Amino acid sequence: MNAPQQDTSGRMLVWDLPTRAMHWLLVMFIGICWWSGVENELQYHTYSGYGALWVVVLRLYWGVFGSSTARFSNFVRGPKSILIYALSLHRRNTPHSFGHNPLGAVRVVLMLGTVLAVAGIGLFAVDVDGLYSGPLSGFVTFRQGRHLAHLHYSAFEFLLCVIALHVAAVAFYHIYKRHNLFWPMIAGRRRSTLTASETLKAVPLWRLLPGVIVAAGVVWLADNLFSYW
Repeated sequence: MNAPQQDTSGRMLVWDLPTRAMHWLLVMFIGICWWSGVENELQYHTYSGYGALWVVVLRLYWGVFGSSTARFSNFVRGPKSILIYALSLHRRNTPHSFGHNPLGAVRVVLMLGTVLAVAGIGLFAVDVDGLYSGPLSGFVTFRQGRHLAHLHYSAFEFLLCVIALHVAAVAFYHIYKRHNLFWPMIAGRRRSTLTASETLKAVPLWRLLPGVIVAAGVVWLADNLFSYW
């Protein structure tokens, strides 16, 4: 089922609702992870980490079964395409990409992979006093768990660098190239003169449900696996 593509103001639908919702949910959960880590609120840190893990698993599912602009097959490109696009960045009059451009695709994959790594390592991390260790910390020794806790922290620092790069890229496109990438991720639409072949091919919202269940199952399994081992 295809959603209406263009409204009366000439704005084209680019991002579907699930993609936008997952984007901002991930922003929220990562923000809580950062705050709770700084303030040593480890219970909130654990729950927000579960939330981030749930969103990433759901986004991976949606990247295979979701609407066209959310699918990895439609925006992940090879090194040659990435290089060609990177060499054109200095031009101010380049046309909008419908969905993620090749460099944006790299940031998306890097972001999702890093969040997945941070969350995965955190499941095995051991807190210094053992009160809020990861749910899978029983599978490692105390020394290994402490090493993973430090690695978890370093990976989160790297994630903050990835986020900073993402924000800088959005600002660059807005200020230098006059491409507003922020508002479409809220409203879903942007003004465009693209051809009919470059339109969002939406899928029914019910298709999201299996992903929600699978993602919830992954989080539940991560939280309960050790107790059933």
